[in-house]
Amino acid sequence: RAAYDPPRMTGSDLLRSLTPDEFQQIRFKPEAALWHSARDFEVHFVKPGVYANDLVALNELNGQFVNALSYDLQDFDLGGVAADASAAEADGFGGFKVVYPLHPDHSWKDELIVFHGASYFRFLGRRQQYGLSARGVAINTGLPVEEEFPVFREFWLEQPGPDAETLTLLALLDGPSLCGAYRFTVTPGDHTAVEVEAELHLRRDVEKLGCAPLTSMFLHGEADRNENPERYPLKVHDSDGLALELNTGERVWRPLFRRKGVTITQHFATDPKGFGLLQREKDKTVFETPEKRYHARPGYWVEPLDDWGKGHVQLVEIESTDVDFDNIAAFWVPEKKPVPGEPLPLRYRLTAVNDNPLTWTSRGFAQSSSVIALDSHRKAPYLRAAIRFTELTLDPEGTVEAHVSSPHGDPSDVKVNRRADGDVEVTFDMESRDAARAEFYAHLHQNGDRVTETWSYLWTV
Repeated sequence: RAAYDPPRMTGSDLLRSLTPDEFQQIRFKPEAALWHSARDFEVHFVKPGVYANDLVALNELNGQFVNALSYDLQDFDLGGVAADASAAEADGFGGFKVVYPLHPDHSWKDELIVFHGASYFRFLGRRQQYGLSARGVAINTGLPVEEEFPVFREFWLEQPGPDAETLTLLALLDGPSLCGAYRFTVTPGDHTAVEVEAELHLRRDVEKLGCAPLTSMFLHGEADRNENPERYPLKVHDSDGLALELNTGERVWRPLFRRKGVTITQHFATDPKGFGLLQREKDKTVFETPEKRYHARPGYWVEPLDDWGKGHVQLVEIESTDVDFDNIAAFWVPEKKPVPGEPLPLRYRLTAVNDNPLTWTSRGFAQSSSVIALDSHRKAPYLRAAIRFTELTLDPEGTVEAHVSSPHGDPSDVKVNRRADGDVEVTFDMESRDAARAEFYAHLHQNGDRVTETWSYLWTV
């Protein structure tokens, strides 16, 4: 019911002006960590700076007792970014990261989860490299109005037991249009899981509310290479597609593509089983900069833990030329928009997966695809598509059929080629009734049964 009161920002001009590379030179001293050497989980504090300059209050929760944690400049090694240490005085915390012995063969503890900036957080499973991010909430993402970025302004870090295998974090989200309470239960492992329980309260109506939002980077990938191999010989992306599982059991895969401007697509569903941005490409040799280990970037799979009702998963793709900026977003938009005075409860699980959701093992996947316009200048452009399905379980004697459809035309000359390696290639042509965009859907059947996920693709000029 209270009016929004923005959190304080760091008063350090130096910290606000640092480049991301300079900011990374500032190191927290491990010996100053919360629960240092007493627990498998330890908390390292992060200074504000660069793009994340809000000050965040941190507390330790030990049973019924709350201990407000104090910021100390002496806990940081400035790494030479400031000749005068006082210039880097932040006045408070910018966030925190949790370290944990994810890899038994390491002599150090690995980063497990980090909260730093607005409502962004990232987490890792074993052998994974930071890539995409999750967020507490998204407001007006992709609309021609200013996007709002609520912040996690205060945290309560629950002290784990000496042998605890999970960590609980509580957070207060706050912004001009809403506030909310969050509980994060973090379970580290091969595929680290974060269970999220939240309750959102609106201060005012919002045009678009995105729940369980994910954000990632995509510059160019498989389809771009197929369409223009000379310009895009190698890939650059943290994620290469949106995956969706409906309550009917149908699985959908939409590859990301290099877009112009802002492209928004919606996938309508009732009580979806899950959705996520994934990184299926695991061949490090096809990436432009192998040392960045794009092949080790995880996907995040969102699994609702209660009924979400009617709504849609929205995918936002924004034109970009900079690897340092996220230009992809995916989130759930409820059909019934919450209003002030009506709390919105949310429960879901986020899992850091390697290439597919952990349960997706029984159907073929769309490994690669492309749609090329042979004459895009026409009012009804002629399009040619090719899809390759892999990891198939097929009857060697049965006929494989391709089911191809589009709301923008009638696919023709559909061909199915069973390769010697077990993959199946599907090609087809179509004259589009829309000169600017066309959507396609395709999957394989054998003996009356669906044997692949649904490939979903959007071609734009």
